[in-house]
Amino acid sequence: MSKKRYHLALALILLLSLLGSTPPTPATATPDVVEWSTVDIPTDGRSGNWVLADGSDIQHLTMAIDGTIYAYANPSGTSYTLFKSTDSGFSWAYSGEVKDDIVDITTSPDDADTIYYATLSSIYRSTDAGSSFTPLTSNPGGAGSDNIEITAIDVAPLDNNHLIVVGTRDTDSLEYGGVYILDENQPFPNWIDTDLDSYDVYAIVFSPNVAGDQQMVAVVTDEVDTLVTTTIDGDGWGQTVGDAIIGGVTPDSAAIVFPSDYDSDVATGDYVQFVAINAGGDNGDVYLVEGVEAPDLSVATDLDIGSDYGLSNIDVTSLAVSGKATTAHLLAGATNSAQVYHSTDGGTNWKASSKPPTGESKTYVLMAADFAQHGRAYAATSGGESAYSYTADGGDTWNQVGLIDTGISNIIDLAVSPNYSQDNTLFMLTWGGEHSLWRSLNGGERWERLYSSALADVDSIDLVELPPQYDGQVIFIAGSSDGSPAIWKSTDNGQKFTHRSVSFTIDTWAVASDKTLFIGSYDGSNGLVYRTTNSGSSFSTVAVAGSQSLNSIALSPDYDSDETILVGNTNGWAYWSNDNGNSFEPLPQDATSAPFTGAITVAFDPEYSENNVIYAASDTADESIYRFHTDTSHSWKKIDSTLPGGGMIGQLKVSTGGTLYATNFKADGGMERSLNPTYSLGPTFETVTRGLDDGVTLNGLWLSDHRLWSIDTTNSRLMTYIDSLTEPIILISPQDQAQGIGTIVNDTISNVGLDWEVAEGATEYQWQLDHEKDFSSVPAGFEGNTEASQAKLPALEPATTYYWRVRATEPVLSPWSTKWSFITSLGSEIVAPTLYTPEAGANDIPLKPIFQWSAIAGADSYELLVSTDASFGNPVIAKVGNDALTTTAWQYDLDLQYNTTYYWKVRARSADSYSAWSAGSAFTTESPPAPTKATQATQPPLSPPPTPPTAQQATPDWVFYMMGLMGFIIILLLATILVLVIKRPFISH
Repeated sequence: MSKKRYHLALALILLLSLLGSTPPTPATATPDVVEWSTVDIPTDGRSGNWVLADGSDIQHLTMAIDGTIYAYANPSGTSYTLFKSTDSGFSWAYSGEVKDDIVDITTSPDDADTIYYATLSSIYRSTDAGSSFTPLTSNPGGAGSDNIEITAIDVAPLDNNHLIVVGTRDTDSLEYGGVYILDENQPFPNWIDTDLDSYDVYAIVFSPNVAGDQQMVAVVTDEVDTLVTTTIDGDGWGQTVGDAIIGGVTPDSAAIVFPSDYDSDVATGDYVQFVAINAGGDNGDVYLVEGVEAPDLSVATDLDIGSDYGLSNIDVTSLAVSGKATTAHLLAGATNSAQVYHSTDGGTNWKASSKPPTGESKTYVLMAADFAQHGRAYAATSGGESAYSYTADGGDTWNQVGLIDTGISNIIDLAVSPNYSQDNTLFMLTWGGEHSLWRSLNGGERWERLYSSALADVDSIDLVELPPQYDGQVIFIAGSSDGSPAIWKSTDNGQKFTHRSVSFTIDTWAVASDKTLFIGSYDGSNGLVYRTTNSGSSFSTVAVAGSQSLNSIALSPDYDSDETILVGNTNGWAYWSNDNGNSFEPLPQDATSAPFTGAITVAFDPEYSENNVIYAASDTADESIYRFHTDTSHSWKKIDSTLPGGGMIGQLKVSTGGTLYATNFKADGGMERSLNPTYSLGPTFETVTRGLDDGVTLNGLWLSDHRLWSIDTTNSRLMTYIDSLTEPIILISPQDQAQGIGTIVNDTISNVGLDWEVAEGATEYQWQLDHEKDFSSVPAGFEGNTEASQAKLPALEPATTYYWRVRATEPVLSPWSTKWSFITSLGSEIVAPTLYTPEAGANDIPLKPIFQWSAIAGADSYELLVSTDASFGNPVIAKVGNDALTTTAWQYDLDLQYNTTYYWKVRARSADSYSAWSAGSAFTTESPPAPTKATQATQPPLSPPPTPPTAQQATPDWVFYMMGLMGFIIILLLATILVLVIKRPFISH
């Protein structure tokens, strides 16, 4: 649209808005409301932000100064190998179209956009945060030929550019690499040999104070021992500070880190470095290096990070440090496992993570900049189930959030927070080669894997559940461990789990509280219900419930007080207990054969304590949904007569408001929905498939407030449905019990409309009007459907009471609104009373005037207003409401004021309605008599008459005149602007 047309349209819109044009608003459905929609779950590849990444094998985790994280990975879904994350690793993207095998990555300490990576033979630089790379001078130290390989790189600021250092090795026996530097400030930079002779280099770093001390530290080997050697201020290697020797160890890789109080001057006593060695065969470890002035040797102390676990040495791939040397917090990533060891006292004592990252080898660790304050750090692993993980507790527990080498082929179970509308918390259990327990704290926008069968003591995870009082802490999962059934409990929202083995199978369960669980099992002869009140440490009750395995357990909405439990088995029976699961009886109690067939799902009505209603459904085709009254029923009553043919009910849920839902896991079956499942004459059911693809099968059902979730087993997707139409429509006008509605035209009432609030998600409404409150027989023309939130009524009778209501009908039904009534007008201005006396404009009217007006047929009384204000504000006489007059003539029994103009009007009133007000009339009272000389001295001043009852204050006429004038001026100004816009030539920019 051109700017000229745009301005024209804008001006027209403003003019129309001032003129009060308000067309009816059609109801439109909000996306993802009253239709099934997909919940984001972890997916692989670029479209899934690489949360899942088959074969990821992540290495060389590096962070830029702005928090951007880079890593080398090799997932099967792409040939690109350099990955980047700007949100702490929750989402990833490949960067720079790099396809190389990367051996190291480093970033500039002072420029977030500058990053380098090394292959075995070359170094590449990016100055645009990894979007593109250019090679530096190739083959430092001959790398790429004669079996010479680059092993490590580092970078330091130098003038306006950077100084690059590279370490190499020669894989031939008794042949060695070296250390080479490149100054990017030189016009034609070349690699310069630092003369480290007869050593292979496995780690090379600049000192954190390199600008002042010009120090480089290297971990090297002569193929017999490992040395930690250094050069300071351009002196030769090992000339200023003596080498530290780790005898009999030759590394495959190494890492060096510095505490925050590090000083390269050994005289200060702060020359302390931490070195990690991966020597192969678990002969490495973490070492504390304390500097000694050359020619004496520095001291390397083995910190024995695995000693508390019976491990004399552990190969370590990477190391991270925070804080001063003596109190430093250290993280060490193991080489041959995904374990992370952490120390909080400078390496004196070490603990292994109680819940380590998943993966098999080469664990790289990286601390966030705020690690000291919040304990945040990251880890990357290789091998099966490798992943990028994070910790927020200093390294004790790790969750996987990106580049996870796993799949999701099935969604097994779901747990939804009872407070989902406030905390948006979901727990999802999946299978894809391993079982994975996922948590989302934002409704599925972001997921993290909390637990998995990839961990050492977990065989499988089959169930996840939250207590009804869930407050973001307690979670239960069930499965198997070391070949036995097991229950795990977390009291910190999934960060840690405590394991307990049980001696029976766990087929189904219900969680009653943070400690109380009911578990359904089968011993080959009987269905059994176990109860524990200590989270599974022991079981106090074992009750028999039939002779078949159990399918479902439900607890009464008032379980804490009535201790009532329902159980459905796999062979057509439902059982009931009202003694806290100590015993179970079949329903009906005198049944001699199963009332159903197949697996039975059971549920309580939310008003069970009042109505004793329960529900059951079978997964057998066409068995449908049934209702039972535990106090009066002798048989189950089928209540869903509209279930599509072949329907099989897999799960029942009933909302706190009483709406019943059931998944039909027949293909294309969707969900059954009833707003009135307790209705004695037969509930109304609807089948909800809106938003589902053809052929979708729903399995399982979870409910929180008005939102539901189910699993699309056809496509392995998590679906959600927001039922915004379980509440009645809210009516607006005519107000309930309003009177005097409409205007008489040709003896009927016209121009009456209904108005109600738009219901979120509703696309069509049904309205009804009736003379009777029960709407048992709505007259023809007194109901209709509309897409708008308003409706115009047909001609109505005068002075008649009408009842009305509204409900949504599409895409699903809502409950009927409350029933409102209104009373049509008794008359109009044409039949308003005619004022007789005082006559309009009369003067010298007595202070106790007689008011007289015409009678109106059907009127029971008349309301009279008298005021000194033409708008009838603050009337001096207000005969309204209960003070209304029953005659058409009345004399004021007090005195009005002398020589004052009064305005008056009258309207008729019946029991149900009013006429219009008469036209206002005015009169002026008489002047006071001339006082005599005697009375002039003694007569007190006149007092005002008593204040009559006050009626509603009206707005003065001058306000309306002023508003009209202002509106006219605004419209005139806008019209002028419109003319100028139309005449102004269009200028293209």
